[in-house]
Parts: sequence; C-alpha cells; structure tokens
Amino acid sequence: MAFFWFTLGGMAVGFLLMHPFAMLAYIIGPQHPHAPWDLTLWGRQLHLSFSRDMLAMGLAFAFMGGVAGFILGAWRLQKERLAAARLESQKRQAALDTLQQLMVTLAHHIRNANLVIGGYSARLQKSLPDTQWRQPLAMVHRASREIDAVIKSLENLAEVTSIPYVNGSQTRMIDLQQELEARLAQSRLPEEPHGN
Repeated sequence: MAFFWFTLGGMAVGFLLMHPFAMLAYIIGPQHPHAPWDLTLWGRQLHLSFSRDMLAMGLAFAFMGGVAGFILGAWRLQKERLAAARLESQKRQAALDTLQQLMVTLAHHIRNANLVIGGYSARLQKSLPDTQWRQPLAMVHRASREIDAVIKSLENLAEVTSIPYVNGSQTRMIDLQQELEARLAQSRLPEEPHGN
C-alpha cells in the first residue's frame, strides 16, 4: 500500500510542482531577455504550464515523480521490514538470554541438591546391612544420575527439536530422548540392568 501512496504522491509532486518549476527555471534563464523578477512573467508561465498544450510535458514530469515516489516507497518499506526484523531478533535474543540464565540457575540449584541425594543414596546403599533398602536406594541413585544426565543434555544441546508433552497435547517439550539414553548408557554401573 505504501508503494501506491508514495507513487501517487510522487506523480502529484512531479505534475504540480516540478513541471511548473522547470518551466519557470527555463524562462528566467540567461538565454531569455526577460527580467527574472518580472512576476507577471512568472504568472503567465505558471498558467501556461497547466494548459492543454503542455499536458504531455506535465505527464512526463508526473511519470518521473511517480517513479521517484515508487523508489522512495520501496526504500521505506525495506527500512520498515529491516527495523521489524531487527526488533524481532532483539526480542528473540532477549528471550534466549533469559532462558540461558534460567537454565544456569536451575542447573546450579538442581545439581547441588542432586549431588547430596545421589551421594547419600550411594553411601547408604553400600553401608546398610539390611538388603531390603538397597533396591529402593539403587532406584534413588539411578534417578539422581538421570537428573544429572538431563541437565548435561540441556546444557550441551546443539539442535532443538520438540515433541508433544503428552500424546495429543498442544504443549510441547524439548526432545532429549536420544541424548539422554546415550549419557545414561555411559554412566551406567556394571551391575545395573540396561532397562530403566
């Protein structure tokens, strides 16, 4: 739409201003013996510039003004698009920075708590003489390693793909399954079964 208004405005400026100005500039030039400050001459030239005899010249100026208006409109539209893209990029960067800060904060606090949970569960598992608590403690220790693997996977995420949080749900979550399985396989204890 900007193209249309800029083109129309350029045509109007070309026909109503530039064409009469060009005629005045021509008539008061040194090749004509008229006095440049003869205002009656200016009035006659202005009247003549809008006569039927000068319509072709007026349309040529209107065309040139329209082309200039079209180019100006295209430049302005491109400038607006670049400004909108820059603003969108800044918003995305701010969101990414906030997400990174959130991730670092969560990772710090979860990792500290998880270190205590995993450490004590492993220590209790080894030191308790009662075997009935070893299996639950092994499950706690395994869950602790899973939490640590999730944090490391999120920190080292190179490509973000998402999956539905629950089947049929609109809510989505980051797909970490393959990365998580690889990290858990690396940290699995020899006596631990392969199925989690």
